[in-house]
Amino acid sequence: MGIGDEREKDAREKAIDDWLPITSSRNAKWWYSAFHNVTAMVGAGVLNLPYAMAGLGWGPGVVILVLSWIITLYTLCQMVEMHEMVPGKRFDRYHELGQYAFGEKLGLWIVLPQ
Repeated sequence: MGIGDEREKDAREKAIDDWLPITSSRNAKWWYSAFHNVTAMVGAGVLNLPYAMAGLGWGPGVVILVLSWIITLYTLCQMVEMHEMVPGKRFDRYHELGQYAFGEKLGLWIVLPQ
């Protein structure tokens, strides 16, 4: 990888950063993240919860609910670990992490629909 390729990549990243409405000022508090996680999880899943509980019943419904909570907590822990897993590189945005994990093009295709 030459210096020209590196500059071109930096220019693309700057263009994406300029387009995104959120800056990486790092002034966020822990409750911002907690609020974002709650609002992300309390979407369509909560709207379908009564239907799922009616179909499963109390026993299996609570087991599935607790199991999904455990999986979500595990995923959150993985994302926190991957935030700074590359020495000298900090993945401030979700799409950066997806591109590192799955490749530049495939990472966008996986991350953007979410």
